[in-house]
Amino acid sequence: MRVYIIIWIILSMGFRAAAQDKLLVAGSGNPNILLLDKQTGKVEWQHALEKGEECNAVALTRKGEILYSYKRGAKLVTWDHQVVWDYKTPDKTELQSATLLQNGGVLLGICGVPAQFIELDKKGKEVNKVTLNLEVERPHSQFRQIFQLRNSNYLIPVMAKQKVLEVSRKGKIIAEHQIEGKAFSSLELPDENLLLPCGDNHCYIVIDRKTGEELKRVNALDIEGVALLFVGQILQLKNGNLLICNWYGHTKDATVDEPQLIEIDKNGKVVWSLHDKKNVGKISAACYIDNFRLPNLK
Repeated sequence: MRVYIIIWIILSMGFRAAAQDKLLVAGSGNPNILLLDKQTGKVEWQHALEKGEECNAVALTRKGEILYSYKRGAKLVTWDHQVVWDYKTPDKTELQSATLLQNGGVLLGICGVPAQFIELDKKGKEVNKVTLNLEVERPHSQFRQIFQLRNSNYLIPVMAKQKVLEVSRKGKIIAEHQIEGKAFSSLELPDENLLLPCGDNHCYIVIDRKTGEELKRVNALDIEGVALLFVGQILQLKNGNLLICNWYGHTKDATVDEPQLIEIDKNGKVVWSLHDKKNVGKISAACYIDNFRLPNLK
């Protein structure tokens, strides 16, 4: 009898899907947050947004819960769609950014006059708050993704002003750099310089962290075989490759048909892409999950 039990366990493990690299993706104009298997490109899970919600930031917490912004707030949900907490923002503001802090907490970016940058602990309790007048009256034109740098400061790309601000947790402006492009997001590179995806400028740039000098620019047609549309979030993978969110929401020419996700190697060559508008839709934000298996859901 014991032998049969052991055989049944082994067979059961064999039938269960093996762990693979996955992608949590979302985007303005996409009605769902989706989990994709990178190897097959198939949708394995989806979380429906409510009418009028706009998601431009998504992440997976250390506990394995899904964090996302939805324009009028931010939510933390489980894989079975239970809401852990829901942080709502006041009228005449937009909550466009919900990203993870180094300590496992959450950083919220609220567009408004003034803009607010709020840290929550793992339970959703407010632990720090910074207010800043960005001198941009229209909240929707202020920013999208805000991240905490390795030195604990915040990096704020102000789209309407075409500049980036480095701000301390106490609200002091540490550095301010004018750039040529409306940066949607930012990525702190290993050398501490900043990679900035520039949305409708159809490019991404790298600037010197200390001086703001532009060190590199990759334009719409610089990557062989693909074209950059609205350049959303860019991730750097463990192998050094870049994963680019190629959002097509502002594309007016119906003949333009490009991948929604593009992975390039250190030489700028495409090594993987996702091209499935029917099943996936618009992508402006992504979270890469190494060696992941979707939990068993009832």
